[in-house]
Amino acid sequence: MRDGWIAALGDDARRQARRSGAQIMDLAGATITPGLIDAHVHLTEWALTRDQTDLSAAASPQDAAILLRGRTPQHDPSRWVRGRGWSAHQWNGTLPDRFALDSLFPDQPVALQSHDMHSLWLNSAALTRAGIGDSTPDPHGGKIVRDEHGAPTGLLLETAAQLVLAYVPVPTVAEAIAAVTAGQAALHQLGFTGVHSFPGIHIPDPDPFAILQRLHECDVLRLRVLQHFAQDRLDSAIELGIRSGFGDDWLRIGGVKLFLDGALGSRTAWMREPYEASDSCGVNVLPREALREIVVKAAAAGIACTVHAIGDAAVTLALDELSPPERAVAALPHRIEHVQCCPPERMKDFARANIICSVQPCHLMSDWRAADQHWGGRSSWTYAFGSLLANGAILAFGSDAPVEPIDPRRGLFAAVRRMDDARMPSHGWYADERISAPAALHAYTAGPAIAAGTQTHQGVLRKGAWADFVAWDVDPLAIDPDDMTNLRCVATVVGGTTVFS
Repeated sequence: MRDGWIAALGDDARRQARRSGAQIMDLAGATITPGLIDAHVHLTEWALTRDQTDLSAAASPQDAAILLRGRTPQHDPSRWVRGRGWSAHQWNGTLPDRFALDSLFPDQPVALQSHDMHSLWLNSAALTRAGIGDSTPDPHGGKIVRDEHGAPTGLLLETAAQLVLAYVPVPTVAEAIAAVTAGQAALHQLGFTGVHSFPGIHIPDPDPFAILQRLHECDVLRLRVLQHFAQDRLDSAIELGIRSGFGDDWLRIGGVKLFLDGALGSRTAWMREPYEASDSCGVNVLPREALREIVVKAAAAGIACTVHAIGDAAVTLALDELSPPERAVAALPHRIEHVQCCPPERMKDFARANIICSVQPCHLMSDWRAADQHWGGRSSWTYAFGSLLANGAILAFGSDAPVEPIDPRRGLFAAVRRMDDARMPSHGWYADERISAPAALHAYTAGPAIAAGTQTHQGVLRKGAWADFVAWDVDPLAIDPDDMTNLRCVATVVGGTTVFS
């Protein structure tokens, strides 16, 4: 390695090292792969929520409230209580309400993010603080869940969570910088050398790009970051002349993030046919005409679009509007995020239109039962990694953290085995959609680099590439797939500098 780049490999590297007296790093038989890249993480939000109470193990709404009370020793009516990770799927579909929280938090506002981060659970004090009552209308693209009398239950879906944001304190810049710095160190320990970062979901936080610029200015940013931005920043970006790909080797501008639908967990993913035993097809957040207007305007300004689409209707719409050749952007390809339920007849369109398929296999681990329940036979083309690859799609793997744990070993395992943490279903969920270990590793390295337009020098180990790599205790391509979650990172190097050992 020289000046942060790979100068030579193999026998050529040995000869150059002997001639130049280079420093030798002995990794004692470890296996080196390109550094991992998480192609979908809400970096600032994930870093800030690492200290929030995790409610994923709660067995009921009441259990979640008790767990939260035990982690909130200080009673301060002016201070918001925050938590995350609850899932109605674990409660046999029982939806939480404000009353489960009110007995333990009668006057302190509580706001709890769901596991999929598309629902917000509030107590009565939080509803009062935000001014949400019987007469408050549902916002476009969102829903205030109400009881039989029309009173808010305390559950807000999709954009309805925005009604609370103005009242939840925003972390300070100093708090965010400290959180991201600590988070960066944690990522290095997992073998990450880069991330594609997205703005926060329903949580007020300091502008991610501003935080990352501060770290870069202080020369402590040791992740390659492609930072996407929210739809409400598009006009400002165009006015300033900012285009996708602007930046340097450490921090670059990605695309504009657009939402077409919700999520499977809250049954707001937009489907072509109704959910099983329901007359609802989910929620279409951005109609076709509005999406087309944004895509055309952004592309004309050199800005790529990165589109959240989970249901088959949303994926279809995204492919329709991103595919025309005149809407392509030179610096970065357009991409669709999640692609959880992709109609089989549309899978070939990703390669045909050069649209990146940005997927998070770890979602399969928590969603497969819900998919069977709510989508029925459509589950056969859900998380269809094998079919997407066979149709030429470029897969870019991520975690969607803090929605899911950021650990890449779970993503590798889920893609190769199609099981959850309990190793269920025992035969693998729609096992024909498994992919190989090399294909999964490619989707954590070269795939995200292609999505970022950096494939010539990122996500690969060759002369002239960035010296970003990770060393594993065992070969991840030779290990028994069931043991992938036990892989151990023994060293991480970014730009030729050892950031973890």
